[in-house]
Amino acid sequence: MLKGNRVLLRSVEKKDVNIFYEMWCDEEIRKYDGGYLVPPTKEYILENFNRFMNLNKKYLSIINEKGVLIGYITYEEVRDFNSIYVMGITLGKDFWSRGYGTDSINTLLKFLFMSKAAQRVELDVVDYNVRAIGCYKKCGFKEEGRKRKRYFSEGQYRDLIIMGILREEFIK
Repeated sequence: MLKGNRVLLRSVEKKDVNIFYEMWCDEEIRKYDGGYLVPPTKEYILENFNRFMNLNKKYLSIINEKGVLIGYITYEEVRDFNSIYVMGITLGKDFWSRGYGTDSINTLLKFLFMSKAAQRVELDVVDYNVRAIGCYKKCGFKEEGRKRKRYFSEGQYRDLIIMGILREEFIK
């Protein structure tokens, strides 16, 4: 368990899948988080829960100060490169623009840089997700480049912005 100022990040429990599934089926959330992908059935996810949770990518549930599950955050060490991580975050839309994303990201960054000895953490974000881009910048991420027309959403291809933060930038 990782404790932030307003959130708690804990291991995903099987019961969390119900909330996650609602998020994955919400078109507005999917627009920012895999846009064109339709999730497998909830039954399939529950039947294969242990397999999903034992992949290289680590999932942590985000619990707010009222004990409500509001989303999840992920991280994964980049294969073939020690101490480089990729992260991602998904919040239920009722919790957008309330500081939970910033607190969750900063809590995970502290863990990765201080406990896992990360040298770099990176992510991709679709170019029209202005709210997330602002949040990432607030947490210290810098735009490093673009994958042009890499993300398909709402009938068109969009750019993915590559963002990263280095250990020395986080520690400052």
